[in-house]
Amino acid sequence: MLNYISYSDKMRTYTTGLRIKTERIITKNDIIIMCNLLNGNCEYSNLCKFTPEGITEGGILFNFNDEFDKNWYKSVRLCVGYNGAGGNWPWINENVMTEWSGNNDIIIQTNTKFTIFLKSFHGAPLFTLDELKIWEECFKQIGIVKVGKYPSKKSLID
Repeated sequence: MLNYISYSDKMRTYTTGLRIKTERIITKNDIIIMCNLLNGNCEYSNLCKFTPEGITEGGILFNFNDEFDKNWYKSVRLCVGYNGAGGNWPWINENVMTEWSGNNDIIIQTNTKFTIFLKSFHGAPLFTLDELKIWEECFKQIGIVKVGKYPSKKSLID
C-alpha cells in the first residue's frame, strides 16, 4: 500500500525516474489508456485522478481529491521531445480526456528510449519505489517497458 501522508513543503521529489522504451507507436489514445489504468488502480482511488498535463515536455498530472491540500503538485514528466525522444506533445485543454480518447495521433515513435522525470512539490506525497512499480505495470500495458534501474530511495527525496 502506498503512503499518502503529506510532507513538509521543504521535502519534495525532483529527480529522474524510470528509463523506459516504447515497443510500439504511442498515441494520444494510449496516454488516455495510461491515465485510466492509473485511475483504476486501488492505490490511487482515494487520492487523485490522472490526466495528461499541459506542459511542453508532456506528462501525467495527479489531480488530488478535494479533501487534500489544494497546493499539492505531483507529476510524471514524460520528456517527450527531449534527450532524443523525438516525440510530439500537443496543446491540451480541459477536454483532453475526451478529445484524446480514440485518437491515433502519434505522441512517441516505436523503439524510443527516454527517462521520465518525477516532481512532487508543496507537501504532496513523495514518490516511492512501490509507486514506480505501479507506473511500470501500467506503462507495460500500453507498450512501454522499463530498460533501466529504479532510482534509489534516497534520490526520491530532495
